[in-house]
Amino acid sequence: MNGDQNEFLKKLSSLREDAALQGGYLTEEEIEEAFPALSKDQKELLCNYFKENNIGIGEPLPDSDLLDDRDYSHLEMYLDELDELEELDADLKRVLVMNALNGDRTARERVLNSYLKNVVDIAKLYAGQGAEVSDLIGEGNIALTAAISLMESIETPEDLDQMVVRSVMNAMEEVVGKEYDETELKQKMLLKVIRVGNRAQSLSKELKRKVSVAELVGDAEEEDPLTEEDILEALRITGDLKEYIAV
Repeated sequence: MNGDQNEFLKKLSSLREDAALQGGYLTEEEIEEAFPALSKDQKELLCNYFKENNIGIGEPLPDSDLLDDRDYSHLEMYLDELDELEELDADLKRVLVMNALNGDRTARERVLNSYLKNVVDIAKLYAGQGAEVSDLIGEGNIALTAAISLMESIETPEDLDQMVVRSVMNAMEEVVGKEYDETELKQKMLLKVIRVGNRAQSLSKELKRKVSVAELVGDAEEEDPLTEEDILEALRITGDLKEYIAV
C-alpha cells in the first residue's frame, strides 16, 4: 500500500504546486484528471481538504477569508509596490529564461521579478498557520533568489516554474513548522478515508448488503492494513460511509 500512498501524496503535492502557480486555486477538471477513480462523495471530501488548506476551487478564496487585518494591510501595501513590475506572458518569459541561462543579467532579474507575485500567492496558502504573511513572503523571496541563482541546473525553461515553487513552498513550510506537520497528517488521514470508502463500497456491492467494521479490517499480512481505528475515524469524518457500513 505504501506505493499507492506515495502516489496519492505525490498527486496532492503536485496539485498544491499547480494552485500556487495559478494564484491559489484549482479547477474541478484538474482534480478530476488527477483522481479520476474517486466517487462524488470522495471528490467532495478532497475539495474540502483543499479549501481547508486555503486553496479555492474554480477561483481563489477571498483574501478576507485567509488573512487577519494586520496581514491584509501589509499585503495590500506590498502588492501596490509589485504593481509597478512588468507582466510577462508565457512566450516572453520563456525567451527571458533562455537569455538568462546564456548569461544575460538583465533577463535574469526580469525573470526573478516575474515570480514575486507567485511568492505572495504561495504565502496565502500558509496563512493562519502561526506565521505572519510578511515573514512568509520574506522567506519566500530568499528562497526565490536562491532558486534563480541555481537556474542553470534546469533542463528546460519550463522546469523553472517547478523548481521555484518547490523552493518557496519548502521555505515556508520551514517557517510554519509544527502546523505543516499537522497538514501532512491530514493528508494521510484523507487517504485512509478514501481507502475505507473504496473497500466498503466494493465489498458492499459484492455482498449486496452493508458490511461490518470487522469485515473491513485489513489482513495482518497486508503491507498497510486498515485497522478498526482507521475505519471508525473515517466514519467520524464523513457520514457518507454509513451507506455501505453497518454501525
